[in-house]
Amino acid sequence: MLKATVLVTVALSLFVTRPAAADSKSWTAVKRSVSPKAAIVFGFNLDPIRATGSYAAALKMFLAESNEANQAFELIKTSCQIDVATAISDATVIMKLDEKPLVVLGLNGLDEPKVIDCMEKIVKSFAGGGPAPTLTAKKKGKVTEYSAPGEAKKIYVAWLAADVVAFTDDPGDKGKLTKMLTGGAAKGALGTMIGKVSTSAAVWAAVVKKADAPFGTFTGGYGAVEISGGTISASGHMTLSKPAEATAGATAGNAKLVEAKAEFAKIPAAVKLMDTIKIVASGKLIDITGSIADKDILALLPQLESIF
Repeated sequence: MLKATVLVTVALSLFVTRPAAADSKSWTAVKRSVSPKAAIVFGFNLDPIRATGSYAAALKMFLAESNEANQAFELIKTSCQIDVATAISDATVIMKLDEKPLVVLGLNGLDEPKVIDCMEKIVKSFAGGGPAPTLTAKKKGKVTEYSAPGEAKKIYVAWLAADVVAFTDDPGDKGKLTKMLTGGAAKGALGTMIGKVSTSAAVWAAVVKKADAPFGTFTGGYGAVEISGGTISASGHMTLSKPAEATAGATAGNAKLVEAKAEFAKIPAAVKLMDTIKIVASGKLIDITGSIADKDILALLPQLESIF
């Protein structure tokens, strides 16, 4: 899990050209259209990660391990002269309890006409270089329907701004997209948690979801990753149903941390990271903090296979 998180987070840092001090394009466009049934929201404002020394190494590893992603990058670059690594500026993901997401992307230097032109070129490349198909667009409300001659299937996306596009895990389901965009500013427990986290952080998240844990009932949480002066710092806050459960959870977490330090004693960078981790109970919360230097991530990347 940590391996995937490190690789994807650092790799996605390439996609940013906006200042981290402000909300991303995607969150700005969608934050007043959050479904009242949403339970999970997370976002990326990745310019600080792009500035680290470890992102290039992580992206290289990610593409080497994902042949499909590598092929997709190359196809888009060859067909459309678009470099995916700079075309997407940021992302926001909103999910209900079924964990089927609404994905909102902020684009850099791209808008609807340019994206459609690219789609047509890619379809043409699969057709063996024949005539390029013409996509027909029909917009109703926030949702745009795209269709091609002779194709029964349709694709539905929502352009929330000229350079912000939203879609679901099933782009052929118009109703799902419409429902996921029907709402307002996040309210209740989710809204409260989003209000407590910095949405201008490199990575941020808020979750409202009941789940059984060995020490009680997990009810939600929020957290963020910040980068400053070559140091990556993370803070997370897990909410339990009772203070006693939070105390038990913090105790269990610290015990696991001791075990992990012993297990990875021969990997100095991993031990150095774990030495920064603090797990403390505060009322119903378990507060977890930790940090790692950019140079130590570089030292850890080659050893992820042995760790996992």
